[in-house]
Amino acid sequence: MARLLLPAQTVLITTPRGQWAVPVALERGAAAVAAPLLVRPLGLTVTVEVGGSRATVQLGGAVFVFHLGAPFARAGGVICMLVGDPYIARDTLFLPLPWLSDCVPRVLVARYRWDAAAARLEELAAPVAASATAASGPAPTAAVAAPNPTTGLRLHHVIVVDPGHGGPDPGNPGRHVPGGLVEKDIALAVGRLLRAELTRRGITASLTRQTDTLIDLADRGAFCRAACDLFVSIHVNAMPPGRRGERVSGVETYFLSDAKTEDQERVAKMENEALRFETETPAGAPGPLGYILRDLQLNEYLRESARLAELVQERVAVVHPGGDRGVQQAGFMVLTTARRPAILVETGFATNATDGAFLASALGQHKLASAIADGIVAYLLEFERKLAVRAPAGGR
Repeated sequence: MARLLLPAQTVLITTPRGQWAVPVALERGAAAVAAPLLVRPLGLTVTVEVGGSRATVQLGGAVFVFHLGAPFARAGGVICMLVGDPYIARDTLFLPLPWLSDCVPRVLVARYRWDAAAARLEELAAPVAASATAASGPAPTAAVAAPNPTTGLRLHHVIVVDPGHGGPDPGNPGRHVPGGLVEKDIALAVGRLLRAELTRRGITASLTRQTDTLIDLADRGAFCRAACDLFVSIHVNAMPPGRRGERVSGVETYFLSDAKTEDQERVAKMENEALRFETETPAGAPGPLGYILRDLQLNEYLRESARLAELVQERVAVVHPGGDRGVQQAGFMVLTTARRPAILVETGFATNATDGAFLASALGQHKLASAIADGIVAYLLEFERKLAVRAPAGGR
C-alpha cells in the first residue's frame, strides 16, 4: 500500500542548524511521521527490537520507549498518551504526530517548544543539559515506590478542575438555590472541595480559577495540556421556565461529542453562552495541521472521556437526591481545548427546589466533591492497569 500523505501537510522542525519540512502520513488513519526523516533535523537515534514489538528513540539525553500497537510512550518516569499507535511499515518506524507536538516538549521542556499555529517544533537556541531538563520538566506520571495507601495508585497524576463561569458571568441564576447563590458560586465551592479531596488522596490538582474571576472558555481547557492527565469542569444545570422545568432534577456528566438530543443541545448552548461575557477573541488560531491534530486528539480521547464520565456519573448519582440522569454528550466549547480526556459535570438543577437546597448546602457540596474524586480515582486505576498490561515493569 502506498503511503498516504495529507495534501500539502508537513511539520516544520526549526533548529539553530536550519529548518526542515517533514511530511505527515495518514496511512493507519492517524497522523504520523517516519522516524528516519527526523534523524537529521533532531539528531535522534532509533532502535527497533528484533521481532518489532518495541522501539526506542534517544533524543536530547532522553530515551523514549514505544510499544508498537500501544498508544503511549515512556520517557523515564513520564508516560505520554498518544493519538494513534507507533507502527512499522515497509521496514520504517512511524511515530504518532502527537509525540512531536506534546511528548517531546513535555519531556524536554527546556529544549523544545511546539507552535500549534505554525505546526512547528522549535529547538531552543540554548538548550540546558539533559539532566537539568529532565529535572525541571513536568512529570505528571512519574512512578512512585509503592501504591498510595488511600487510593492504590502507583503513579503521580495531575488533574485540572474547572469551576464554571465567574466574574461578570454568573452562569445559572439559581432560581431555587437559597442564600442568593448562583452557578458560579456553587461551581467554585465544589471545585475547591474537589481539589482538596484529590490532594488528600495524593493526587495533584489545580483550579482554572480560585476566585470570582472570568476565564475565557478557550483558555480553560488550555490549563490541561502538558502536565495534566484529566480535565473536569463543574457546572449547575437549569430548565427553561415552566412547571415541568421545576420537576426535572438530578446529575448528569458530559463528554465532548455531537449532541444527540434537543436537551443535550440546550445544555451546551446554555453553557456556551459564557462567550458573550468575553471581550477578546482567541489569538493564535491553529493552522490546517493544527486542526487535524486537534480533531485526532478529540477522537482519540472521546473513548477515554466517555469512560471517565461513566465512572464519575456512577459515583455521584449514588449521593445525589435528584437522581441519575446518566452520561450525556454535547459540544461544550470549554472541553475543546483540553488535550487530555475531559468531562463536564452538571451537578444538579437550580430550577428544582430539592437539587437547589442540596447544591447550596455544605454537606451537599462535600458529597459531590468526594463522589467526583471517587470516580476520578477509579478511572486512574483502570488507566494504570492498562499501562501495566501493555508495558510490563522492568522493560526499557
